[in-house]
Amino acid sequence: MKKIVSVVTVSVIALVALVQFSSCGGEKSTVPTIAFREGSAYVYKDTAIVQGTVFNVGINASKTGTEGILTNCKIDRSINGAPDSTIQNIDITTQYFTQYFSYITGDSGNTEKYTFTVTKNDGLQNSVSVTVTDK
Repeated sequence: MKKIVSVVTVSVIALVALVQFSSCGGEKSTVPTIAFREGSAYVYKDTAIVQGTVFNVGINASKTGTEGILTNCKIDRSINGAPDSTIQNIDITTQYFTQYFSYITGDSGNTEKYTFTVTKNDGLQNSVSVTVTDK
């Protein structure tokens, strides 16, 4: 009988320890946040702009949770549905990233899609895109 009580006691202690340690796993990692800066100085939603016009796109990005940092901001552009090409790749080491980028519209009739992607040090990413149609 003592042996059964000992086995049960050890099993209960092991179960309690397992629950305790699994709940101490730390915070789950989450994707970073990224959003366009809004206002009259920025393009932040799909729009049409006259050919040869300079326009600005601004982003605000931040890590989420208490762990990690932002390590990269990548900007891809696709013209008329062609595969993306990376036009800028910025290595960063920060919790928050705010930046604006200036571009000039291309040939009339083109559709340019700009995708902004931020990456955390754990590899998680988040992106926003805006499409500019050149008039």
